[in-house]
Amino acid sequence: MINTSEILKTSKARCRDCYRCVRACPVNAIGVKDNQAYIDPERCILCGTCVRECPQKAKVYRDDVEKVQKLLITNKVIATVAPSFAGVYGDVMGFRLPAALRKLGFYKIEETSIGADAAAKKSREKINSGECGGVCSACPAVVSYIEKYMSDNVDLLTTVTSPMIAHAKIIKQSYPDAKVVFIGPCIAKKGEADKEKYAGIVDAVLTFDELDKWLEAEEIDLSSLPESTFDGVGATRAAKLFALPGGMLKTAGYPEGAANSSYVHTSGAENVKMILNAAITSKEMEVVEPLFCPGGCIGGPGITSSLNIFQRKAAIMRFAEKNDIIPNTEEKIISVNLDTEFEAQPMEKLTITEQQILDCYEATGKMNKEMRLDCGACGYANCRENAIAMIQGMAEPQMCLPYMRRLAERRTDKIIESSPNGIVILDENLCILSMNSSFKGFFSCTDSILGRPISYLCDDRDYVYINNNKEKMSESVIKCYGKEFHQLSYYLSDAKQVVGIYVDISAVRINEVKLQAMRSKTLEQVQKLLNHQVEIAQEMTKFLGESTAKSEALMEGLLEDEN
Repeated sequence: MINTSEILKTSKARCRDCYRCVRACPVNAIGVKDNQAYIDPERCILCGTCVRECPQKAKVYRDDVEKVQKLLITNKVIATVAPSFAGVYGDVMGFRLPAALRKLGFYKIEETSIGADAAAKKSREKINSGECGGVCSACPAVVSYIEKYMSDNVDLLTTVTSPMIAHAKIIKQSYPDAKVVFIGPCIAKKGEADKEKYAGIVDAVLTFDELDKWLEAEEIDLSSLPESTFDGVGATRAAKLFALPGGMLKTAGYPEGAANSSYVHTSGAENVKMILNAAITSKEMEVVEPLFCPGGCIGGPGITSSLNIFQRKAAIMRFAEKNDIIPNTEEKIISVNLDTEFEAQPMEKLTITEQQILDCYEATGKMNKEMRLDCGACGYANCRENAIAMIQGMAEPQMCLPYMRRLAERRTDKIIESSPNGIVILDENLCILSMNSSFKGFFSCTDSILGRPISYLCDDRDYVYINNNKEKMSESVIKCYGKEFHQLSYYLSDAKQVVGIYVDISAVRINEVKLQAMRSKTLEQVQKLLNHQVEIAQEMTKFLGESTAKSEALMEGLLEDEN
């Protein structure tokens, strides 16, 4: 079993907890823990849907460019290029891709469609003989899905190697000492190449995105290179269409046409799952060609192209028309063993009781059926699946957005209700919608006045002005019920409501009066003290004056006695 965590993971620095990857993953392999998304390697099938869907580019896969660069130093390295290349680069630039790869140092560049030819013919041979099932095994994501999620039906698969493995075997038959590098649109191919049973066959896998970054780093521009041809024996025109839905059926020579229910093809995760479930019991379907990516391999996660899905398809078809070569490849592949086996890898099933599900509903405030909105915002199809994911440890209560919104509203309500300031909310007719306890206390009222105009309690001039003129805010000081309030009122344009906030400033006014009284009393006392001091000074002056006069009289008397 391959370790998918070494191939595909979440970049915590980029992840913004939007749950888009949870919604997009077709096998629910992405969990959330401590508000951080992660990929469960046991569940992951490396389809790369999360890579394609993540808006923050937080899903990243193993970059094997450096590994290939090291192979090029001491080895003859042969590139096998997936048929989807023309859909990535266009049929014009596609002719220049071989020249670019040679410039990077590849010894030879061949088309994987050679292996597609061989695998398709082998598949038809085995299916017609009844040796194996009729579900084609070219797509590694489909193979992993069946092995893990339909493990009881592994025998549905055609026991033939994929075109990548088939072509690598053909190459190594001719060049035993060469290293083989597959270049394509698929992340799951990295996992396929890592499988122990295919050890030493494909030495490295690059996506087209990895190749583009490498070419950019080496300053190799396709438009500046000459047209060139691929090496190798070539492949049939039908095999060059292998990246498109129905390409395998064409290559194997099965009848075409939607009217034929025996030979069916489909693409996209949901369609694939539907057709595989139908194939279990259907007696009509002889051959099924499923491609996990939407639109086939040209919709793979390892592609970044300016071409839309229809332009990519047209480019592949034009390229196939220009290279309509039908070579005889039998001599090249006659001794290559394309047989393989697939192993059931059943997912561990956790027993989940209805009580556990009810407990999860209770934890997210959904005991009432009306609260189970099945909105899918958490990434799961409905509330029940979300509850099961919580039990499995793949989800958290806070992933439920309606639940979190209700919590936020409750916190807001609690803050408003506990505020020491009076708060009232009015509708567009200035009738009372709600009020908190402080407001009721200030205005000596109860909920019985809900629905009545605010003018029932106080002067509504400020409210009328704001409501009519849609002013953002107004403030004033009003006197009411023997108290004085600072009134702040403002208009909520979105809700078409008016809010009033009242702060009791009566105590503040009373404190000012007391302060003024203290000031007056202090001044009075100071004045009395000053008056007293003046009186003392006057008495002392009088006493000193009288004393001085007496002294002068005595002195005059003494002088007269001496004379």
